[in-house]
Amino acid sequence: MRRLGLAFGGLAALVAFLFIVAAGCGDGGGGEVPSPAPPELKERLRRMVLRAEDLPAGFNLIDEVFSTNQDVADASPDPEGQLARLRQWGRILGYELTYEPSEPAAEGQSIIFSVNSTASIYESAEGASASFADAAKTARDTDWAAQFQGAADIVVEEVSAPAVADEVLWLRIRGKAEAGEQTFAHDVVILRTGALRGSLQAGSFGTQESKEFVERLMRAQAEHMATAPR
Repeated sequence: MRRLGLAFGGLAALVAFLFIVAAGCGDGGGGEVPSPAPPELKERLRRMVLRAEDLPAGFNLIDEVFSTNQDVADASPDPEGQLARLRQWGRILGYELTYEPSEPAAEGQSIIFSVNSTASIYESAEGASASFADAAKTARDTDWAAQFQGAADIVVEEVSAPAVADEVLWLRIRGKAEAGEQTFAHDVVILRTGALRGSLQAGSFGTQESKEFVERLMRAQAEHMATAPR
C-alpha cells in the first residue's frame, strides 16, 4: 500500500501541473499578478479549496503552493512560450494543497491515502470555461495506464457528476495494486464556477466507499468556490 501511495503523490503533482498550465483563456493578461501575490488574493484562493474540516479527522496538510504564471512557465520545457500562452489566456493566480492521513486505516476499511485540491482565478467566465475544456481534454487524453507502473487492469470511467458547478468532469481510474490483490482508485474532478476553476484528486484503496467520499469532497469544494469572496 505504501508504495502505491508514494507513487500517487508524484502522479498528483503531475496531473495538477497539467491542469495548472491548461488554466485560463482570456483576451488579455492584464490580471496577471507579480510575485509575491497580494495577501487578499491568496486568501481568496485559500477559501476556494478543500479545508481540513471537509476531511475526516486525522488528515494533515502536507504541502501547499501558490503558482504565478512565471512559476508555471519556469517548470515548462518551453518557459518563454508557456509564459506567452499563460498571459494570452489571462490566468491570474493558482493555489494547490495536498492532505494525507496521519495514521493508516484499520484492516478492511476503505483507505484514502491522499487528497489534492487546486484553485485558479481567471479574468472572465469565458476564459475559465475555455480553461475547463482544455483541462478536461488533458484528463481524457492522459494515458493513465502508463502513469501507474506496476499496476494492472487499469480502467478509466467518466462518472456522471452531480451538477454542483457550471461545469464538472469526474474521471475515476481503477486498477489492481502491484501485488495484484487489492483494488485502488484514483479520482480526478475538474470544476468551473464563473471565472473560477478548481480540481481535486483522491487516491484510495476500496471502491464504493471512496467514491461516496469523493462526491462529498466535490460538493464541499464547489460550495467553497461558489461562496468565495469576489
